Amino acid sequence: MSAPALVEARNLSLHFKVTQGALRRAVGTVKAVDNVSFDIVEGETLGLVGESGCGKSSTGRVLLRLAKPTSGQVRFVGQDLGRLSPSELRRARRQMQMIFQSPFTSLNPRLTVEQTLREPLEIHGLGSNSDREARVQELLALVGLDPGAACLRPHEFSGGQRQRIGIARALATGPRFVVADEPISALDVSIRAQIVNLMLDLKARLGLTYLLIAHDLGMVRHMSDRVAVMYLGRMVEIAECDDLFDHPGHPYTKALLSAIPPSDPDAARDRVVLEGDLPSPLNPPSGCRFRTRCPMATELCALEEPLLRVLGSGPAHRVACHHA
Repeated sequence: MSAPALVEARNLSLHFKVTQGALRRAVGTVKAVDNVSFDIVEGETLGLVGESGCGKSSTGRVLLRLAKPTSGQVRFVGQDLGRLSPSELRRARRQMQMIFQSPFTSLNPRLTVEQTLREPLEIHGLGSNSDREARVQELLALVGLDPGAACLRPHEFSGGQRQRIGIARALATGPRFVVADEPISALDVSIRAQIVNLMLDLKARLGLTYLLIAHDLGMVRHMSDRVAVMYLGRMVEIAECDDLFDHPGHPYTKALLSAIPPSDPDAARDRVVLEGDLPSPLNPPSGCRFRTRCPMATELCALEEPLLRVLGSGPAHRVACHHA
């Protein structure tokens, strides 16, 4: 890609110790994110998909330094976030924000909309009181809400309106990079398209870069420029959006895509049904973590962990599979 990388993740890991008993004795380690490397190009939307518990949200939180990585490096505009002082990290965070999954739990019920939107401006010392008041009005209009609603509290809004407030809060400091963690999954089906279209419009108007974490593969295809697939903390495939949907290389990706309901219910399709249960992240399989559910697995898959390698469909299409 010709555009520069805004976010670079290199060998990124986030592990959690599991303890037991009154003495909190360590009994294992959950590798939520395990040695993941990828770039997010400025101006693009990178979709991140996979089953629940595969490490998508943990990856997003580590990129924003909301969770400290166990190992690895995150660079934002060339800066290593792990080497920044607390004051430098706070300044960097003005450029990196998050849209949370649930609009019902991510907004403080005691604060009015104006207080919610003013808070990030006050934390970062942006503008005078009159500037902040004007910015609140501007943000509400930007996300399609009546500026007169600034005096109301979250319970006086619908779920879709609350998510618009959450989006406005994420945009308050004028960020370049936004992590959207399942931004429509908690909303009614009837208003999901409105939020998707709002996010696309904001991206075009403000030049935003998104990491879109989602289960809804239809939304991912509609919004994303590239798509990355995770399984048990590892990245198993990453490609241009259309290339991944039209020519999936990893058997796990093929299974995910085969579960998308067809637009024509009478059309023939090859449904890939995975055998067995998702392995425990406390004790993942040796070698390829997908091998216990993979119809293509061989002895090599148990002995050697596959690395992301370029497929013949293009240099941007990489797959971690011995048999792809």
